[in-house]
Amino acid sequence: MLLALALIATESTARADGDQALSASVGWATFSTTGKAVGRMTAPTLSPDIGGTLSAAYEQTLSTDVGVRGEIAGGVFHGGEQANESATSYALLADAGVMFRFDVLKYVPYAFAGVGGVAQTGGPLDRGLDFVLVIGGGVDWLQSRERSFGVEARVASFGGDVTFVSVGLRGTWRWGFL
Repeated sequence: MLLALALIATESTARADGDQALSASVGWATFSTTGKAVGRMTAPTLSPDIGGTLSAAYEQTLSTDVGVRGEIAGGVFHGGEQANESATSYALLADAGVMFRFDVLKYVPYAFAGVGGVAQTGGPLDRGLDFVLVIGGGVDWLQSRERSFGVEARVASFGGDVTFVSVGLRGTWRWGFL
């Protein structure tokens, strides 16, 4: 009887060792940066009126809870410009790091952190390339072993010059599980 219970418990636990996943997301995005000071006035904080993002991520699990992750995200923003600047800004973020799943159930919360770079151009973001630290998280809603949907949020910044924030809907396709 004890052996049967042990087998049932082992078989009913979801495994994620060796999983690989591709995710795509679309969502809302914003930035915060300092503008140019005029005269003796303090430099203003600038942010767009509206912004959007598209992103793609690859994940490889190392164990049930821990994995490595790489992502690329692009953002388009409108507004936040100062005099003689374009109203449209663009940003491209690429980072690599680790992720941690808090549990393997139907709803799977996760967190991630990484290091990377962001290229910015146009309007108030015409700053070139910067190093960033990225932190974020989300919740996946498992539809099957291969597919899930969810929400994800991320913050990318370093040193306070430019901070990017995004929240989006994410779809994931998984393969390679045991």
